[in-house]
Amino acid sequence: MLIYFQVKRVKMVQIRKAIFGWQRIVMLLLVPVLLCSCTLSRPDIEAGVKPAVGIEAKPAVGIEAKPAVGIEAKPAVGIEAKPAVGIEVKPAVGIEVKPGPETGIKPVFQPSAGLRLIGEVEPVTLIKSGVTMPARIDTGATTSSLDAKDIRRFERDGEKWVRFMVRDRRSGQKKEMKCRLSRNVTIKRHGEKSLKRPVVTVKSMMGGVRLVREFSLADRSDFAYQILIGRNFLQGEFVVDVNRKNVTTPMSEKQR
Repeated sequence: MLIYFQVKRVKMVQIRKAIFGWQRIVMLLLVPVLLCSCTLSRPDIEAGVKPAVGIEAKPAVGIEAKPAVGIEAKPAVGIEAKPAVGIEVKPAVGIEVKPGPETGIKPVFQPSAGLRLIGEVEPVTLIKSGVTMPARIDTGATTSSLDAKDIRRFERDGEKWVRFMVRDRRSGQKKEMKCRLSRNVTIKRHGEKSLKRPVVTVKSMMGGVRLVREFSLADRSDFAYQILIGRNFLQGEFVVDVNRKNVTTPMSEKQR
């Protein structure tokens, strides 16, 4: 029995060796086949890579470059240039040029009906004395003023009167005038005593218009003009153009 088992064992070993021998042969045959299959599969991998590069590169360049240039460049130039010129130039010329000549000029040179145009200096005649002197027109003064010398107050028939002298600086002509006292005005002076000036009603003429107006009497030796015409003289009769002189009557202002 022992010999039988030994023989059988030997046979099994031989069978195993034979089987392992064939396995080696099969493996040796399969290795080239596997290597060939690997080399044949490489083109598939490369083909998969190339399409990927082509897809990513071509569409990316086409989409990003072409639309960006078309949208940013063309509309920007068209919108910024054309409307800006049309809005800034046309309305500006229309607003500044057309209304300009219609404001601030016509009321002066085209006075209302019944109002006479005068300049900043006009000759005024004191009718009683017949003395004519250049007068300064002052729309800021309320009451007109007359240059008077030797002012004296007196009474006549229970009424208060004033006697004074007027002298034309240009001709040296002197005249005495007597007028009824209308009222007194108080002139306040800084650091000095207040003054009371008499106010009289005087018949005068300017630009052919005879008027009876109040004048305050004062020594105007320090002033360039002997008569000051205020608003009480101008109201309802005259319109002043401060850029002109002697509009009503030409008159020399030279003094002797």
